Amino acid sequence: MSEADNPCYLIENKILFIPEKQCLVHTDSHEQIKLKPTASSCLLLLLRNHTEIVTQNELLAFAWGESHRQVSFNAFYQSILSLRKSFLQMNVEKQIITTIPRKGLLIQQEITIEKKWDHVVPEVEIELTDTPSVTPNKIENKKLPKLNLAEMLIIMFTVLIAGVLLYPKISSENYFSGYVASKKYDGQCHYFVNADASDYSRHEGFIKEHPEMCSDNKFLYITAYPETKNISVILCTAGMDLSHDNSCQSVYYPRYDSK
Repeated sequence: MSEADNPCYLIENKILFIPEKQCLVHTDSHEQIKLKPTASSCLLLLLRNHTEIVTQNELLAFAWGESHRQVSFNAFYQSILSLRKSFLQMNVEKQIITTIPRKGLLIQQEITIEKKWDHVVPEVEIELTDTPSVTPNKIENKKLPKLNLAEMLIIMFTVLIAGVLLYPKISSENYFSGYVASKKYDGQCHYFVNADASDYSRHEGFIKEHPEMCSDNKFLYITAYPETKNISVILCTAGMDLSHDNSCQSVYYPRYDSK
């Protein structure tokens, strides 16, 4: 693939998205955020279709490929939420990704997008796990029992089924492990806050100012930072550790000022 077929995207004149590195780079602070592969693919498709609505099925097929029909609601939703959280961390005040109810997602026309071909791709630091070296002549030559074709097929089928059943729960727990339960419960809701915030005063203030959200035993996942004005809220009918029978909606406040 030539360089012309693989551009980077400058978002709001300050965030550079590099698809081949699957990362966002702040052009001023040079802060880098590594994206998950599915989140990076979703963002790429939305950028390619700037100002146009992209349906959930189109995003699923593009990001997950042939296995997209087995992807749970939570797995897809977490990829979009991780993108929104990344833009929050980079102090982007505008809502980059907009949800159009019952239609899909889009990046609105007011968001400036510029393709860049003359960029210098920065090195993205990726933590690698050290693997102990093994000396070839010290490996014991043990004969393993051979499996017949039927046994191999049974093992492969069992692993495949286990992966399909466990993936939604594991991916959900991994993403939402970044949230911690608040010590306080207001009304009839349970609310959680992002663990990487230095304090939770804005989270608590938001709950007090919006009692209408804290009802009917709802689950609220609130992302906010003391240094920025934007707040993101995920409102669900059940906890995110449940991959079935759960309905969620997101609410984004680009310039939320506590009263």
